Amino acid sequence: MPCSGDPALDDQQLARYVLGLLPDEEAERLDEASIADDEMAARLRNVENDLVDAYVSSTMDRDTRMRFEAVYLGSARRRERVAFARRFLAAVDRAPRPPSVPAAPAPPRPSEPQPVRSTVNAGVARRSRFVRPLQAAAALLLVACGVLLFANFRLLNRLDEARRHLTEQQRRAQTLASGLNDARAANAAAADALERARATLAVVLLPQTRAIGPVATIAVSRGVDRIALELRVETQEFARYQASLKNPRTNRVLWHSTALRAASVPGAFSVSIVIPAADLPPQHYALELIGVGAADRREIVATYVFQLEGR
Repeated sequence: MPCSGDPALDDQQLARYVLGLLPDEEAERLDEASIADDEMAARLRNVENDLVDAYVSSTMDRDTRMRFEAVYLGSARRRERVAFARRFLAAVDRAPRPPSVPAAPAPPRPSEPQPVRSTVNAGVARRSRFVRPLQAAAALLLVACGVLLFANFRLLNRLDEARRHLTEQQRRAQTLASGLNDARAANAAAADALERARATLAVVLLPQTRAIGPVATIAVSRGVDRIALELRVETQEFARYQASLKNPRTNRVLWHSTALRAASVPGAFSVSIVIPAADLPPQHYALELIGVGAADRREIVATYVFQLEGR
């Protein structure tokens, strides 16, 4: 960020910034410096005042004047500042200047009486007694007007600074509000994931073999809406699988999955599925794992039997 002590930032470069002639990167650094550095902001105001004075006094070269009118006068606030400077300059030009006092005539010699000249001098003295108070009052009025105009000018500058600070505060508030909304959304997603985890029961099932063995029992408590099943398979013969949940009494398919893939686990492979448990009554169920091969060839790889209890 540029600073007020940087010798490279002379008044010429600040004037180019006011006229919009600096590259975007340098202009952005000066924007930040004018907010963070009070001395830099004061320097920019002085350069801007010099440009306005040169414009209203017609001492600005043609190219700079064209750039000034095209860029600087594009803002209503800046046009008001130029109009104010023009009114101030006109008021100074209209102010009465004190008349030059003629040199006093040489005193007459005692031997040469000057009755006419004495009368004239007396009239001049009487007029001077009236003119000098008026000149002093006009000078005081001019000073008072100058003080008021200068105070008004400073007030406009402070108002401009206050607006810039307000804009920066509003930008920071919007950033904080955006961050707060993101944090709330993340918390809501985490709470939803936790709630889903609490409503999900995880179970590992082994394929049914010819040997008669105990049937796996899955106890479902209240609030559990899903059952995550890890189906173990001995080999990975197929690139894709599909699971179908059946009622063994009627052989009716109650639910089937989308395309699945097998993952490697220690000593075997497994296919993970999640079945909805909210509408499944307690009873025996059969789960068939079907391998999907080339040309959509399908083959039952394994069958898993379990007893659902609870609720």
